[in-house]
Amino acid sequence: MKLYGAAYSRAGRCIWMLEEIGQPYDHVGTSPRGESRTPEMLKLNPNGHVPVLDDNGYIIWESLAINQYLAEKTGTLWPAGVQAHGQVAQWSLWAMTEVEPHLVTMLMHMLFLPEAQRSAAAIEQAKTALGAPMNVLNDHLAGRACLLGGDFNVADLNVCSVLGLAALLKYDLSPYGNIGAWVGRCMSRPAAQRYQQKAQEAMAKMG
Repeated sequence: MKLYGAAYSRAGRCIWMLEEIGQPYDHVGTSPRGESRTPEMLKLNPNGHVPVLDDNGYIIWESLAINQYLAEKTGTLWPAGVQAHGQVAQWSLWAMTEVEPHLVTMLMHMLFLPEAQRSAAAIEQAKTALGAPMNVLNDHLAGRACLLGGDFNVADLNVCSVLGLAALLKYDLSPYGNIGAWVGRCMSRPAAQRYQQKAQEAMAKMG
Protein backbone atom coordinates (compact mmCIF):
# COMPACT_ATOMS: atom_id res chain seq x y z
CA MET A 1 0.00 0.00 0.00
CA LYS A 2 1.10 3.55 -0.72
CA LEU A 3 -0.20 6.63 1.11
CA TYR A 4 0.17 10.10 -0.35
CA GLY A 5 0.04 13.10 1.97
CA ALA A 6 2.24 14.98 4.41
CA ALA A 7 2.19 13.61 7.94
CA TYR A 8 1.18 17.01 9.35
CA SER A 9 -1.92 17.11 7.11
CA ARG A 10 -5.10 15.02 7.33
CA ALA A 11 -2.96 12.18 6.00
CA GLY A 12 -1.62 11.87 9.54
CA ARG A 13 -4.87 10.17 10.51
CA CYS A 14 -4.19 7.48 7.94
CA ILE A 15 -0.57 7.11 9.03
CA TRP A 16 -1.88 6.40 12.52
CA MET A 17 -4.23 3.75 11.14
CA LEU A 18 -1.49 2.18 9.01
CA GLU A 19 0.76 2.06 12.06
CA GLU A 20 -2.01 0.28 13.96
CA ILE A 21 -2.26 -2.33 11.21
CA GLY A 22 1.44 -3.05 11.48
CA GLN A 23 1.96 -4.00 7.84
CA PRO A 24 4.61 -2.39 5.61
CA TYR A 25 3.49 0.62 3.61
CA ASP A 26 5.09 3.32 1.50
CA HIS A 27 4.55 6.93 2.49
CA VAL A 28 4.91 9.74 -0.02
CA GLY A 29 4.89 13.04 1.88
CA THR A 30 2.91 15.01 -0.69
CA SER A 31 2.30 18.52 0.58
CA PRO A 32 -1.32 19.78 0.48
CA ARG A 33 0.11 23.12 -0.68
CA GLY A 34 0.48 22.72 -4.43
CA GLU A 35 1.98 19.25 -4.68
CA SER A 36 -1.48 17.65 -4.41
CA ARG A 37 -2.53 19.39 -7.63
CA THR A 38 0.11 18.07 -9.99
CA PRO A 39 -1.16 16.14 -13.03
CA GLU A 40 -0.01 12.89 -11.41
CA MET A 41 -1.91 13.58 -8.19
CA LEU A 42 -5.03 14.83 -9.97
CA LYS A 43 -5.24 11.47 -11.70
CA LEU A 44 -5.41 9.85 -8.26
CA ASN A 45 -7.75 12.41 -6.69
CA PRO A 46 -9.40 14.89 -9.07
CA ASN A 47 -10.28 17.06 -6.07
CA GLY A 48 -6.60 17.90 -5.68
CA HIS A 49 -6.42 16.92 -2.02
CA VAL A 50 -4.49 14.48 0.15
CA PRO A 51 -4.51 11.90 1.57
CA VAL A 52 -4.87 9.34 -1.17
CA LEU A 53 -4.36 5.62 -0.62
CA ASP A 54 -3.24 3.35 -3.46
CA ASP A 55 -3.88 -0.23 -2.40
CA ASN A 56 -2.40 -2.28 -5.23
CA GLY A 57 -4.25 -0.18 -7.81
CA TYR A 58 -7.39 0.46 -5.79
CA ILE A 59 -7.55 4.21 -5.14
CA ILE A 60 -9.49 5.73 -2.26
CA TRP A 61 -9.43 9.24 -0.82
CA GLU A 62 -10.94 11.12 2.16
CA SER A 63 -8.99 10.41 5.34
CA LEU A 64 -11.73 8.92 7.50
CA ALA A 65 -13.05 6.78 4.65
CA ILE A 66 -9.52 5.47 4.09
CA ASN A 67 -9.31 4.50 7.74
CA GLN A 68 -12.65 2.73 7.69
CA TYR A 69 -11.62 0.87 4.54
CA LEU A 70 -8.34 -0.22 6.12
CA ALA A 71 -10.08 -1.34 9.31
CA GLU A 72 -12.64 -3.42 7.46
CA LYS A 73 -10.14 -4.89 5.02
CA THR A 74 -7.64 -6.00 7.65
CA GLY A 75 -9.97 -6.56 10.60
CA THR A 76 -7.82 -4.16 12.62
CA LEU A 77 -9.82 -1.96 15.03
CA TRP A 78 -12.96 -3.10 13.19
CA PRO A 79 -15.83 -3.94 15.58
CA ALA A 80 -18.22 -6.79 14.90
CA GLY A 81 -21.79 -6.29 13.71
CA VAL A 82 -23.70 -3.97 11.44
CA GLN A 83 -24.85 -1.75 14.30
CA ALA A 84 -21.28 -1.18 15.41
CA HIS A 85 -20.35 -0.37 11.81
CA GLY A 86 -23.13 2.19 11.77
CA GLN A 87 -21.72 3.72 14.93
CA VAL A 88 -18.27 3.94 13.35
CA ALA A 89 -19.74 5.86 10.42
CA GLN A 90 -21.89 8.01 12.72
CA TRP A 91 -19.03 9.19 14.92
CA SER A 92 -16.62 9.65 12.02
CA LEU A 93 -19.10 11.80 10.11
CA TRP A 94 -19.98 13.66 13.30
CA ALA A 95 -16.34 14.58 13.86
CA MET A 96 -16.03 15.92 10.33
CA THR A 97 -19.26 17.92 10.35
CA GLU A 98 -19.73 19.03 13.97
CA VAL A 99 -16.17 19.46 15.24
CA GLU A 100 -13.57 19.91 12.53
CA PRO A 101 -15.05 23.03 10.83
CA HIS A 102 -14.79 25.02 14.06
CA LEU A 103 -11.25 23.81 14.74
CA VAL A 104 -10.19 24.68 11.18
CA THR A 105 -11.64 28.18 11.55
CA MET A 106 -9.61 28.65 14.73
CA LEU A 107 -6.50 27.21 13.07
CA MET A 108 -6.74 29.57 10.10
CA HIS A 109 -7.29 32.70 12.17
CA MET A 110 -4.72 31.83 14.83
CA LEU A 111 -1.88 30.43 12.73
CA PHE A 112 -2.24 30.36 8.96
CA LEU A 113 -3.94 33.48 7.62
CA PRO A 114 -1.90 36.65 7.11
CA GLU A 115 -2.09 38.85 10.19
CA ALA A 116 -4.32 41.41 8.45
CA GLN A 117 -6.91 38.75 7.62
CA ARG A 118 -7.16 37.22 11.09
CA SER A 119 -10.26 37.85 13.14
CA ALA A 120 -10.49 37.55 16.91
CA ALA A 121 -14.27 37.56 16.55
CA ALA A 122 -14.15 34.55 14.22
CA ILE A 123 -11.98 32.67 16.73
CA GLU A 124 -14.36 33.39 19.59
CA GLN A 125 -17.38 32.46 17.49
CA ALA A 126 -15.79 29.13 16.57
CA LYS A 127 -14.87 28.43 20.22
CA THR A 128 -18.44 29.13 21.28
CA ALA A 129 -19.91 26.94 18.53
CA LEU A 130 -17.52 24.12 19.41
CA GLY A 131 -18.89 23.94 22.93
CA ALA A 132 -22.10 22.14 21.91
CA PRO A 133 -20.48 19.14 20.16
CA MET A 134 -17.82 18.94 22.86
CA ASN A 135 -20.55 18.60 25.45
CA VAL A 136 -22.16 15.87 23.36
CA LEU A 137 -18.92 13.90 23.24
CA ASN A 138 -18.08 14.50 26.89
CA ASP A 139 -21.52 13.28 27.98
CA HIS A 140 -21.31 10.23 25.72
CA LEU A 141 -17.94 9.22 27.19
CA ALA A 142 -19.23 9.26 30.76
CA GLY A 143 -18.68 5.74 32.07
CA ARG A 144 -17.13 4.60 28.79
CA ALA A 145 -13.48 3.90 28.11
CA CYS A 146 -14.08 4.14 24.34
CA LEU A 147 -16.71 5.52 22.01
CA LEU A 148 -18.53 2.24 21.42
CA GLY A 149 -18.20 1.23 25.05
CA GLY A 150 -15.80 -1.66 24.46
CA ASP A 151 -12.29 -1.71 23.07
CA PHE A 152 -10.52 1.04 21.15
CA ASN A 153 -11.51 0.88 17.49
CA VAL A 154 -11.42 2.94 14.29
CA ALA A 155 -14.20 5.22 15.53
CA ASP A 156 -12.00 6.31 18.43
CA LEU A 157 -9.03 6.77 16.10
CA ASN A 158 -11.02 8.87 13.64
CA VAL A 159 -12.62 11.16 16.19
CA CYS A 160 -9.46 11.55 18.26
CA SER A 161 -7.43 12.37 15.17
CA VAL A 162 -9.83 15.19 14.32
CA LEU A 163 -9.53 16.48 17.87
CA GLY A 164 -5.77 16.48 17.43
CA LEU A 165 -6.20 19.99 16.04
CA ALA A 166 -7.40 21.07 19.47
CA ALA A 167 -4.04 20.12 20.96
CA LEU A 168 -2.23 22.10 18.26
CA LEU A 169 -4.37 25.11 19.17
CA LYS A 170 -3.86 24.56 22.91
CA TYR A 171 -7.62 24.33 23.26
CA ASP A 172 -8.60 24.01 26.91
CA LEU A 173 -10.04 20.55 27.55
CA SER A 174 -10.32 21.04 31.31
CA PRO A 175 -14.12 21.60 31.19
CA TYR A 176 -14.42 18.24 29.42
CA GLY A 177 -12.81 15.76 31.78
CA ASN A 178 -14.13 12.66 30.01
CA ILE A 179 -12.77 13.84 26.68
CA GLY A 180 -9.39 14.74 28.15
CA ALA A 181 -8.98 11.32 29.75
CA TRP A 182 -10.11 9.55 26.58
CA VAL A 183 -7.75 11.56 24.36
CA GLY A 184 -4.92 10.69 26.72
CA ARG A 185 -5.69 6.99 26.43
CA CYS A 186 -5.93 7.16 22.65
CA MET A 187 -2.76 9.15 22.15
CA SER A 188 -0.73 6.93 24.47
CA ARG A 189 -1.07 4.01 22.06
CA PRO A 190 2.28 3.06 20.47
CA ALA A 191 0.91 3.56 16.94
CA ALA A 192 -0.32 7.04 17.89
CA GLN A 193 3.10 7.85 19.32
CA ARG A 194 4.77 6.80 16.06
CA TYR A 195 2.34 8.87 14.01
CA GLN A 196 2.94 11.93 16.22
CA GLN A 197 6.69 11.54 15.78
CA LYS A 198 6.32 11.45 11.99
CA ALA A 199 4.08 14.54 12.08
CA GLN A 200 6.55 16.46 14.25
CA GLU A 201 9.44 15.55 11.95
CA ALA A 202 7.45 16.68 8.89
CA MET A 203 6.56 19.99 10.53
CA ALA A 204 10.19 20.55 11.54
CA LYS A 205 11.25 20.18 7.90
CA MET A 206 8.71 22.87 6.93
CA GLY A 207 10.21 25.38 9.35
